[in-house]
Amino acid sequence: MELILYITGGIALLALAWLFVSIASTVKSVKDVLVEVRGDLSNVVQTIDEVKAEVLPILGNVNNITANVTSITNGLQTQMISVHETIDDTLDVVRGTIDDIERLKNQLVATVEGPVSLVRATTDGAIGSVFKGVSLLSKFFGKKKDKSAPGANGSVESYRERRPEGME
Repeated sequence: MELILYITGGIALLALAWLFVSIASTVKSVKDVLVEVRGDLSNVVQTIDEVKAEVLPILGNVNNITANVTSITNGLQTQMISVHETIDDTLDVVRGTIDDIERLKNQLVATVEGPVSLVRATTDGAIGSVFKGVSLLSKFFGKKKDKSAPGANGSVESYRERRPEGME
């Protein structure tokens, strides 16, 4: 039985040796893979650093642009409020001016129409009565008008034709 134990021990030692040889070859192949990966990782890290170096100024520019847009927008908002208030004030002035012009027009029309209507009423009353009286007298006395004579028909045109030269 001892011999079997020796043989079994020898087989176990051979298996253990084979295990160490396999582990050593696996570690060597893993080492080669890690060397290749280290080179690739080094390239990736270098590329990332280059991209980072290019992106950081762009991000700074974007931040500056964003700050500028914000300040411009705030300035525009303030100016738009000011323009809106100016337009409202201008519209108020225009409306007031239109109201004043309408009031002045009404006053002017009333100022002109008052004397004109007074003259018209007076003319219709006094001159109209004189013309009616002359017409009645001419009918009463039976005087016939000469229709060929200037001013015979009693019109304004015929009066203008009869009046002296300096009375225009």
